[in-house]
Order: sequence, then C-alpha cells, then structure tokens
Amino acid sequence: MVAPAFLLALTDEAGPYALLIGVGFLIGVYANAAKMPRLLIFAILFVLLSSILAIAVSFSYDGSAPRVKP
Repeated sequence: MVAPAFLLALTDEAGPYALLIGVGFLIGVYANAAKMPRLLIFAILFVLLSSILAIAVSFSYDGSAPRVKP
C-alpha cells in the first residue's frame, strides 16, 4: 500500500519527469562517448525507471481532463 500513496504524493506536472528523462539521456551520451559501459547501463535503467514513474503517475491522476483549444 506504500506505492499508491507514494504515487499520489508526486506532482502531476510533466516538467520534473521530463527533466529526469533528459538528465538520463545526457548521462547516457556522456557514458557512450567516454566508453563507460557501467555508467551507460545505469543511464539506460535511469531513463527506463523515470519513464515508468511518469506513466504510473499519469495513471494515478484524479483531476479533470485538460481543456483543449478548438
């Protein structure tokens, strides 16, 4: 029961999750250029977990749907 409470405590804004994913990609580019396979594996897992976290938070959103301009 800790996981659903944790997801509800996270923000619904996309900015922090996009930042996490972007940082993971930057670390991955650096690790690839510097030939550091362990850091590259860490970066790939970091991006994967950040993406899964963003998806899980989006599914836990209880607010109204955003308004779309016609």
